[in-house]
Amino acid sequence: MILPRRLVRLARLLLHVLGGVWQAAVMFRFYSPAKRDRVISSWSTRLLETLGVRLTAAPPPTFDRGALLVANHVSWLDIFVIHAARRVHFVSKHEVRSWPVAGWLAHRAGTLFIQRAKKQDTARINGEMHALLQDGAWVAVFPEGTSSDGRQLGRFMPSLFQPAVKENLPVVPAALRYQTPDGKHCLAAAYIDEMSFGQSLWQIVGEPEIVARLDFGKPLQIDERRALAEAAHQEIARLLGLSPEGRSPE
Repeated sequence: MILPRRLVRLARLLLHVLGGVWQAAVMFRFYSPAKRDRVISSWSTRLLETLGVRLTAAPPPTFDRGALLVANHVSWLDIFVIHAARRVHFVSKHEVRSWPVAGWLAHRAGTLFIQRAKKQDTARINGEMHALLQDGAWVAVFPEGTSSDGRQLGRFMPSLFQPAVKENLPVVPAALRYQTPDGKHCLAAAYIDEMSFGQSLWQIVGEPEIVARLDFGKPLQIDERRALAEAAHQEIARLLGLSPEGRSPE
């Protein structure tokens, strides 16, 4: 049964992606920013359903201004899980921009691409983040800088917290986890090590169902970026049931 499930889901995924390309290439120019945001969130929700991923998300906090969302990073699915719950502008590694179709769609959805190997590129990204935050948008970052299997939390890079500090805006910690329907940890969603995108996708669509959980922590406002990064790290670790250092208690 696994092979037919995979083939059906991949066929549905192809049709869904083609619909997304049509929306981004043709229809976006006719949409208002608010309409575009709704389309991106709705498309992300349907993408998860197509892949057999059931989303369980707490309601995000609301503000009358911009905010910086910070989350742990497990999978390429993280982007669509967050988009389905709340429209944001992601900061992603520059390599994603060169991915066929996916990179172009990410660009059209307003993703900011950073070259982490170039320290000076952080200043450019921070400037773009400032502009979005001042305009009332939410920007999302994965401050670990890499993905994990979801059972630990890496050190957070403080530099990407600077725009929130400078603009005196709230930081919203968010915890992502992937589980089986009976509540056990699901490793199939993890996009780690030397795994290719194709291998990851094949693994995900072979699962009967993956439950994606998204929880939001208490918004933070601290006027020093290192202290802010540490506070966000501890809050996400708490939401994930990890030690304050980000390790599994088991």
